[in-house]
Amino acid sequence: MSRAVLCVFLIINVCVGHTAENGFVAEKDVFAARRDALMERIGPSIAVLQGMPDPRGYVPFRQDNSFYYLTGLAVSNALLLLDGSQKQDVLFLPSRNEKSEPWEGPSLYAGAEARTATGVDKVMNLDEFGAELRKRNETSPFVYTPFMPYETAATSRDRAERYDSSRLENALDGRTSREEAFRKKLKESAGASSTIKDLSPILDEMRRIKDAMEIDRLRTAGRIGALGLREAIRAAKPGMFEYQLAAVAEFVFMWHGAFGEAFFPIVGSGPNSCILHYYEKRRRMEAGDIVVMDFGPDYGYYASDITRTFPVSGKFSGEQAQVYGAVLEAQKAAILAVRPGATFEDLEDAAGNVLERHKYEKYTLHGIGHYVGMAVHDVGKFGPFAPGVVLAVEPGVYIPKKNIGVRIEDTVLVTEDGCEILSRDVPKEIGEIEQLMSAGSITINVGD
Repeated sequence: MSRAVLCVFLIINVCVGHTAENGFVAEKDVFAARRDALMERIGPSIAVLQGMPDPRGYVPFRQDNSFYYLTGLAVSNALLLLDGSQKQDVLFLPSRNEKSEPWEGPSLYAGAEARTATGVDKVMNLDEFGAELRKRNETSPFVYTPFMPYETAATSRDRAERYDSSRLENALDGRTSREEAFRKKLKESAGASSTIKDLSPILDEMRRIKDAMEIDRLRTAGRIGALGLREAIRAAKPGMFEYQLAAVAEFVFMWHGAFGEAFFPIVGSGPNSCILHYYEKRRRMEAGDIVVMDFGPDYGYYASDITRTFPVSGKFSGEQAQVYGAVLEAQKAAILAVRPGATFEDLEDAAGNVLERHKYEKYTLHGIGHYVGMAVHDVGKFGPFAPGVVLAVEPGVYIPKKNIGVRIEDTVLVTEDGCEILSRDVPKEIGEIEQLMSAGSITINVGD
């Protein structure tokens, strides 16, 4: 029977600092400034956002990213109304449910306490929403609400859209999305003559450029992610299962204050190293395997996305090192190209030129990167970078006939004059990886 023992005292000694109990102290002025900025963008119109309902299972509540972005509020069944004409924000909350408090603990409900805690202009009971919307909508040209799918823990827009489309097209289901259903109800509440418009493009562009608070959380997410991947790399040895490496990293994430996983862990060894989003993690790793590990924490509603490739035996073979060296050179070239005004196409060209010179261009299967933020595949139009944009840079080469897959990925912040690698604490030079794997701070018994 396999068993693993973590040398916890070593992990404690690299603690990056804990946050306040129950998550984060909401910086009320930051969220208020975002609401004000959104009201400027919608003019004299109204915007309405719905928060997430109570979870269907025994899992922690996780707010929708856009709702949290504007409120900092992790409370279920809430609605937010922004009145651009009166420059006023109104939060709608359920009544107090005393029966649930012994089970779930106290929650925020409509009242003076909620206004003080959130900094919104007005707090009302949830059942007052319809009348309040109709009253304010009399002089409003439009009612805005997000048309794009909601995002919660480990959810990104691309996966959510695929899910909604699949359900709609299923002959045995056919349900519309949560957002579509909400739009219909919103139009009923606002009145038949009201025009409902999509808030998603406006919010997406706001979220694309990170403010100081977001950058601080993304830096912490990068540090925590790096700690987790370092320990997983250090732990790797033949005979372990892929899921055991994921468990090591997740333990470190949670120890340092992460809410959970930013996405499912990808740990692919041997033939699985060539499967881009391999999630099963059931294979026992063998001597000579190369491992692709792609993982990151969800810290304070912000993600880190890091991939490292390493040899399970602790030493790269000659051919593994050759492929790895080309991908690393390509990634360095792409990161060097990250600056204000650059685009993903510029990064593709920089990495592509390197891989073409090494004759690996035909073994690439995906693009050079994506935005990172509240979601691991974050929102926003692809266009010229600006300071405050955060992205993943991840060239990869995959040669299934040889069981060699190599991907190297870092989370990178665009700065005024270049970039900052937020996940820089995970080694990626061949010598540094091999040295880390020889250090051994984790004792794992893989015997039966």
